[in-house]
Amino acid sequence: MQSSNPAISVIRKNAGVYNFGGTEAGATISGTTTKSIVLVALTLIIGYFAMNYTMNSIYATGQVPNGLMLGSVILGFIVALVTIFKPTAAPITAPIYAVLEGGALGSLSGIFELQYHGIVSTAVMSTFVVVMTMLALWKFKIIVPTQRFRSIITGAIGGICVLYIANLIFSIFGVHLIPQTGPISIIVSLVVCTVAAFSLVLDFENIQVSVDEGLPKYFEYYNAFSLLVTICWLYVEILKLLSKRDN
Repeated sequence: MQSSNPAISVIRKNAGVYNFGGTEAGATISGTTTKSIVLVALTLIIGYFAMNYTMNSIYATGQVPNGLMLGSVILGFIVALVTIFKPTAAPITAPIYAVLEGGALGSLSGIFELQYHGIVSTAVMSTFVVVMTMLALWKFKIIVPTQRFRSIITGAIGGICVLYIANLIFSIFGVHLIPQTGPISIIVSLVVCTVAAFSLVLDFENIQVSVDEGLPKYFEYYNAFSLLVTICWLYVEILKLLSKRDN
């Protein structure tokens, strides 16, 4: 199986490994669901405090506390790599990643909230609705992740990554490949949000496979971590889309 989420590749590589500890030692859907809720809740709580800290700091000094966002992003990236290459550490690294992701997203959300009042609550609710909708579409087999479907989403993710990296490099020289405002910018954001949403279907399917294949218990945390990665990406894209709508 293929997925747009790089963390899922670890699950794919380990699928088929026999669980000598028995079914009680293997990852379960209920266990993964519980840990996913815990990680998302942790991200939301830390994000709430980080957002308030950012807003208060801007009010008080007139400057964005870049240290919080940049530090959280860098450390979060490192922790994510550790988790991906060493899944056995997921019970420890996944909560740490959730805290760091909360710090980064909270700081970013604070900046957006000051510019567009009420945008954060709308983005959070929209993300929740999208996740639940995609889960239902996958659960009731309305969307079946065929090989062709996986290939299209994976290819789209690759294209988006290349576009974002190229845009970042060109922006250093004052050139933006992706328009910041206008109809084209909104269309690009809609496409990216759609790809992120369909990526959730692949993640749900691969998590189910990892459970069916009897992967070890620590994969519950790993599965929850991989799902959190996609949810956070989706939230950021929805936040950007809403800001363009307001513009």
